[in-house]
Amino acid sequence: MKMSLSWLASYLPGPAPDPAKTAERLTSVGFIVEGQEGEGPATVYDVEVTANRPDGMNHRGLAREAAVALGREFRDPGAGAVAESGRPAAELAAVFIEAGDLCTRYSARVIEGIRMGPACAAVRARLESIGSNPISAPVDATNHVLWDIGQPLHAFDLDKLATGKDGRPTIVVRLARPGEKLVTLDEVERTLTEDQLVIADAEKPVALAGVMGGLHSAISDSTTRILLESAHFHPGAVRRTAKANGMHTDASHRFERGTDPLTTLDGLDRAARMIVADCGGALRPGVIDVISVVARPFAAATLSLRIARLNRLLGMEVAPERCLSILKALGFAPERKSGVIGVIEVTVPSWRIDVESEIDLVEEIIRCVGYDQLPETMPRVFVPGESAASSILEDQVRDQLVALGLTEAQNYSFVSRDENAPFVPAGPGEPVEIENPLGEPFSTLRATPVVGLLRSAQHNVRRSRVDLGLFEVARSFGWKEGKVAERRSAAFLLAGKRQSHWSEAARQADFFDGTGVVAGLFAGLGAPAPRFKAVSFPFLAEGRSARIMAAGGVLAGWVGVLAAPLAEGWDLVDPVVGDVDLNAIPKPAAVTTVEIPSRFPGSAVDLTVTHRKEIPWRLLEETVRRTGPVELLAVDANNRYAGPGVAPGFVKTNLSVRFGSPERSLSREEVNGWRDAAARALLALPETRVDGIE
Repeated sequence: MKMSLSWLASYLPGPAPDPAKTAERLTSVGFIVEGQEGEGPATVYDVEVTANRPDGMNHRGLAREAAVALGREFRDPGAGAVAESGRPAAELAAVFIEAGDLCTRYSARVIEGIRMGPACAAVRARLESIGSNPISAPVDATNHVLWDIGQPLHAFDLDKLATGKDGRPTIVVRLARPGEKLVTLDEVERTLTEDQLVIADAEKPVALAGVMGGLHSAISDSTTRILLESAHFHPGAVRRTAKANGMHTDASHRFERGTDPLTTLDGLDRAARMIVADCGGALRPGVIDVISVVARPFAAATLSLRIARLNRLLGMEVAPERCLSILKALGFAPERKSGVIGVIEVTVPSWRIDVESEIDLVEEIIRCVGYDQLPETMPRVFVPGESAASSILEDQVRDQLVALGLTEAQNYSFVSRDENAPFVPAGPGEPVEIENPLGEPFSTLRATPVVGLLRSAQHNVRRSRVDLGLFEVARSFGWKEGKVAERRSAAFLLAGKRQSHWSEAARQADFFDGTGVVAGLFAGLGAPAPRFKAVSFPFLAEGRSARIMAAGGVLAGWVGVLAAPLAEGWDLVDPVVGDVDLNAIPKPAAVTTVEIPSRFPGSAVDLTVTHRKEIPWRLLEETVRRTGPVELLAVDANNRYAGPGVAPGFVKTNLSVRFGSPERSLSREEVNGWRDAAARALLALPETRVDGIE
């Protein structure tokens, strides 16, 4: 955004500020000067102004920041008085607001008897310095006010506005009617929709509210009477209209971010004075100032700044006097709170729409003191306590799900309405919709983290990664009893093929894999095993879905195969999904048992078994365990081989069998006897032989 140093200096009494120092100091307080051109007073800065600081998108606002950064006085010369004469403005035009929730205030002044001509040299020079081409005195006056104090204005040719029943040219702020058309100043005909806010006369739209005026009502060389408007529009209404028409203007840029609701009259007076000075004519008495009946009157917010908390957050001390000085220079109204030590009561000015809480005041203080003044300190060690119990549980859940072979995913809490809708019956409550979403994919808070996992799965499947095991520990949301209810959830998704052990063939994930994940999670957390009760949810396959019931009959979530039509929409085939309510998982018993390792050495033997492929590894393990003594500790499969030397349809599996006792050393004769017994039990299996014993 281009800003002129000489224009800024008009608000800073005294010697001209140094260009380099001004750029450096503006950057230090958060208005980054990305480049500059020209020299001395003719310097023009390219300033990055963040979206939350619309008050800095004009020279007055930025000059206020420069004054604080440079330690200079700030002085606003104001609009100056303009002589009024003739009939009152209210007799010459009428203004009505129909869309009161989208336009809180609409102000207008009338100037008659003007002679169209160029703006004065000083105004043209200012506009040219920041890349704005001069057009005519009235238009340049409105552009000058926009760049000067941040209030967008528009000038209508009063004689081109249709009159109402009382014979006065009429302005109506309303929503467009379907199919209405408007040719804007860029000579493009636009077809309007009923959700777009327009400025209309008694018959038709004459401007897109907050975006651009219409060509039909624009001033021209023959204009002698002007209706000068200054309004305050809802940011969302302007953003919606501008986006729908593919437009972005200097006015919409500011309205979309939020303008000062109390600047409409100041903007009118400044522009009127400039127009009369350059074009002559008479400013008619009074202002047509209409405030929406449904709009709440602006009330300045009052916040408390606790000096002790400020110092604790910053890790350094800032004197209360310094805080008072900074806030006052920024345009706030701070004063010590009566009867309370160390607290400053701060009244927020109307143009600082970004300051809403105490932490915002802390940011104001430190950015002006200087982030480089923050002391370097070592991070404080955090020792978990009772307040961290929920965080500890979530970390334990993550560990257990990773141990079960799943991969953690992280997704946004925002999802689209259509994505969320099927899962609402199983969520914490009714859907929670965002008032001002970034777009449809972010319009609703999720009813379950499963929605995000489905999106992640689709992303992977479209890139040929079809065998998936994903989980997410996150929050679910829903409207319940007049407020937003949150639920801590552990959601998971299984898709494609699963393989429990390397010795077994991979198979399609099914409902029992899902219940196994739930059971494994409960077991890993030391909770009693859950039960599963059949359920009928429209988003789950009938007969392959269940509620999760914790000890005591507590509902702890759901698990099942996603219904086929819904799964197809996500490019998946029979994915298994589940949502476990972490608050419903019983806490483990306080007593923990520890098994002390035996001080006596154990012994291991290996058995190589040839068997048909159809015999699963688990059957081999169960056979050895069934014949083994109490000293049998473990049966593991070390290798599985099929190929040359092994008959078709058969495999060789190498088993490692370990024995041990906590009370004594084992003799070689005992181990050999147990080994031979295991071999005989394996030989009893159909078409099985033991090829090697070690």
